[in-house]
Amino acid sequence: MPDSISDSERQALEKLHRECTASLGRLLKEGEEMCRVLSAIKSHPASVEERRAIAEQRVRENAAQRVYDAARQALFSVAGWA
Repeated sequence: MPDSISDSERQALEKLHRECTASLGRLLKEGEEMCRVLSAIKSHPASVEERRAIAEQRVRENAAQRVYDAARQALFSVAGWA
């Protein structure tokens, strides 16, 4: 195994790292928004509007999770850890 990586490999790793970091930031944002939506529930059971807001936020949070998971997996693959 070589002791160093080429410039193009280094650039690929740096790009994947940036994508992974950005997608993690989005996931954190969506997770925080889910917490906010859930903490804003005013009645039990939740109203139709509250349930709709939760469902919509779950879609956004799940999408962010998928993007982060893919970016993380790509970074692990290029780094030789997949």
